Amino acid sequence: MFPKLLLRLSILFSFIIIFSIGYTNTAGAESSRHVSIRLLPEKTDVKAGETITVGIEQTIAPHWHTYWANPGDSGTAARIAWSGVDVKASPIEWPVPRKLPMGPLTNYGYEKNVVLLQELTLPGDLPEGPLQLRADIDILVCNEICIPESHNASFTINGDQAPSPAAVERARSSLPLDMGWATNLSEENGELVVKIETDTPGAFTKLNTIELYPEQWGLVINGEKAKASKSGSTLTLRQTRDVRPLSDVPVSKLVIAYEDAGGARKAVRLSTLNESGAPDASTMPHEVNFLQAMLYALLGGLILNLMPCVFPVLSMKALSLVQLKDQEMDKARLHGLAYTAGILVCFAVIAGILIALKAGGAQVGWGFQLQHAGVILFLAYLFFTLGLNLIGLFDFSFSLAHAGDSLTRKKGLSGSFFTGVLATLVATPCTAPFMAGAMGYAITQPAAISMTIFLALGFGLALPYLALTFIPALRHCLPKPGLWMERFRQFLAFPMFAAACWLLWVLSQQIDHMGQFAALLGMLAIALGLWLWRFRPRHHWGRYLFWAGAAACLAFVAWTFCTIRPLSPTGEVLESKIEEKQNWQEFTRLRLENYLKGNDPVFVNMTAAWCITCKVNEKVAIAIDSTEKLFADKNVRYLKGDWTNQNPEITNFLEEYGRSGVPIYVYYGPRDAENGTRPEPVVLPQILTPSIIESTLKP
Repeated sequence: MFPKLLLRLSILFSFIIIFSIGYTNTAGAESSRHVSIRLLPEKTDVKAGETITVGIEQTIAPHWHTYWANPGDSGTAARIAWSGVDVKASPIEWPVPRKLPMGPLTNYGYEKNVVLLQELTLPGDLPEGPLQLRADIDILVCNEICIPESHNASFTINGDQAPSPAAVERARSSLPLDMGWATNLSEENGELVVKIETDTPGAFTKLNTIELYPEQWGLVINGEKAKASKSGSTLTLRQTRDVRPLSDVPVSKLVIAYEDAGGARKAVRLSTLNESGAPDASTMPHEVNFLQAMLYALLGGLILNLMPCVFPVLSMKALSLVQLKDQEMDKARLHGLAYTAGILVCFAVIAGILIALKAGGAQVGWGFQLQHAGVILFLAYLFFTLGLNLIGLFDFSFSLAHAGDSLTRKKGLSGSFFTGVLATLVATPCTAPFMAGAMGYAITQPAAISMTIFLALGFGLALPYLALTFIPALRHCLPKPGLWMERFRQFLAFPMFAAACWLLWVLSQQIDHMGQFAALLGMLAIALGLWLWRFRPRHHWGRYLFWAGAAACLAFVAWTFCTIRPLSPTGEVLESKIEEKQNWQEFTRLRLENYLKGNDPVFVNMTAAWCITCKVNEKVAIAIDSTEKLFADKNVRYLKGDWTNQNPEITNFLEEYGRSGVPIYVYYGPRDAENGTRPEPVVLPQILTPSIIESTLKP
C-alpha cells in the first residue's frame, strides 16, 4: 500500500505547496510605478502580411533610469512579448544610450523619456475588423534601488485608433545610423582596439566627445573613456579591456556616439570582425551535438539512480518484485511502464516550465525549483512522513508479503506512476556525470530538441526498474524473499530521515531562524497527527476529538508554509556562512573582473546547498588541507558562488560556459610573466578529486 500512501501524500502536499508559493510570491509586491508605457503604431489601417513599426514609449520618473540592450555593469534590458494577433516581431531597435554612473559601476541606459522601435509582421490570415495587439513588457527601473516592473499595453488595428507616424519618425531619428563602414576589432596591451574606415576624412572632428558602446557585455571597462585618434579616413578607438574573451564574440556590434561640428549628438552602428576569429575548440568547453547530448542524458539518468535520495525509492520498487512468480510478470511490466510514465511526465513538466521561463527571459537552470523554500519544505515533510511509515509508526496495511497481489490490482498503477514522480523530484538536486554537457546543450536548443533531451534523461532514470520488470533473468538475481525484507524496509527509513535532515539544512540557507523553527514544529505536528491516526478511537465522541486533533495538525503544517520568508540578498547572514568564509570570497561579477585584472590565478566554484554533487566535491577535493595549501602556495584567488537562491550573476556565468546548473569549476591561470596574457580558462570535470585540482593548477 506504499504507492497508495504516496499518492495521497503527493496530492495533499501539492495543494499546500502551490498555495504557499502563490502566497510568498505575491507578498510585498511593489504597487507604485516609476515608468509609464505607451504604444505608438506608425499606422493602424493595415492589411494581412503587412509590416508595421511600433514605438514603445517609456516615460521615466525623475532620477530613475531604464536600460539599453547592453545594460553595462548591472541591470537588464527590456523584454517585450506580443499577443492578441500572431505577429512576427523583429529585434528591438535601441536609441543611443548614455553612460549612467552608479557608484563604482557604470550602466548604459535612458532617463526621462525614450522610445524603442520594433517591427511587427502581421499574419497572412489576418481576420477582418478591429483587432487588438497587446504587449507584455518587463523592465528594470533603478535609482538607488532597482525595481522590476511588468506592464501591459495595447493598441487597435483596423479600428478607430489614430496612428502616430510623427512620433515613430522622431524615434527613428534617435537611432544610430548603419553606415556599413569597414570595421576591425582586436586586442593590444590590455585594450580593445577598434579601427574604422570611415571613407569620410571630415568625419569625427571632435575626438574628445566620442563614446564607445559595445552591444555585447564584458568587452570593455564601461566606466573608462575611449581614446580616439585619426589618420586620414581611419578612426582608431582604444578602451581598457574587460574580462570577456574576444573569441566569445567573433562578430560584434558597436555603437559610436559623438558630437558633430554643430554640437549635436549623433551615433553610428557598426558590425565588427575581431582578429581572434572563431573560438579555439581546444580551449573552449567541450561542444556536443544532438546524438552525444542524448547519450550523455541517458547515462546521466542511469547514474542518478545511485544518488542517496533516489536509491531508497528504487529499492522499495525493487522489493515489490522479489516475491513475484514468473506468471505475474505481465502485471509487473505494467507497473514498470507506469513508473516510467511518472518519471517522463514529471520530467516533461519540469522541462516545459524551464523552457517557458527561459523563453520569457527568466534566469533559471537545472534544479531551479529547489531555489523556492516552499518546495524544499514540501520535500522534507514528504521524506519525513515516508520514513515514519517505513519504520512502522503507522501503517496503511502495507505488506511486502502481498506485493504480488497489490500489483495485480489496476488501481496500484497510480502508485507506481507517483513513485516515478517522487523519484524525479528527489533527483533534481543532483547533477550526475555526463549531465552537464547534455543539459547545457538542451537549454540552448529549440523547445522540441530540449524536451527530447530531458526525456532521455528521464528514461535513463527509469531504465533500471523498467529492465527488472521486463527481463526475468535480472529479477532472478534479486535475493530470495524472507524476514530480511521487513528489516530492509525498516532500514530504508533512515536514508529517508537523512534526506529530510539534509533538506532542512538546505532550507536553513534560505529562510530566517523563525522559519526554521516553524519547519521543525511542522514535523512534530506530522508525527503527532500520524500517532493520532494509529490510535484513532472507534467511539463517536472519541472520533470527534481525533478529527479535531488531526485537523489542527494539518492546519499547523499548512501554516508553516505561510510563515517561511526567503532571506533578502542584503538581509540576515547566518553565522555558519560567516565561519565558512576563511579561504574564499563570495562570487560577484565585479570581484571576478577585478581579480582577472591582476596577475594571480583565480578558481571559481559555483555551488548550491541543495546540490549533493557540489557538497561531496567540496568535502573530498576542495575543502581539504592539501588543496587549501596548494591554493595558498599558488596564491589562488578562490571565489565561491552560492546558487541556493536565485542569482542572475551566477546564472549568466553558467550560461557563458554552456551550463544550465551547478556544479561548475573554472580555473583562470596566472598571467604570463613575459607577455602579460592569461591562458584560456579551464573548465574542470563535475566529479572532482584532489589529483584533478592539483594537475590543473600544476600544468
